[in-house]
Amino acid sequence: MSALRKEAIEFDYGQDTEQYSQNKRRIKRKKNNNVIESFKNTVMLAVTFILGILIVYNYAVITDKQMELNTLNKEIVNLNDDIDQYNIALESIKNTNSIEEMAKAYLGMNYPTRKQTVFVDFAYGNEETTEDETEVLAEDENLFVGLLDKVVSFIR
Repeated sequence: MSALRKEAIEFDYGQDTEQYSQNKRRIKRKKNNNVIESFKNTVMLAVTFILGILIVYNYAVITDKQMELNTLNKEIVNLNDDIDQYNIALESIKNTNSIEEMAKAYLGMNYPTRKQTVFVDFAYGNEETTEDETEVLAEDENLFVGLLDKVVSFIR
């Protein structure tokens, strides 16, 4: 045995073409598979990116609506406070004693005296009395009522 060995290489050109074409097909299939896989990966990446953007957009819309809702709630609270303040002011104004005091102080209104009071008789069937008689009776009553009013106002 010698340390150097010669190997015999045989070339069979007919068989090489078949192996070469099979290898070529395998390489083409691998390249096609690589192209398809890279396209799939690109599409999946694009879909994931679009879904992420849609999720962020929806969160932005939700946040915007919540901010609008909060501002509307603040306005409702402010308006309810204003209504309460107006109701308190209205209650103080509706008090009959304060109305009476303001009428006397600012408008100079006083209770009517007996002289200022006019009584109307709506009795039916008594048409015999004339207007002159009613005026005389009214004057007599007014003198008595005027005297009575002066006494009452003096006592107060």
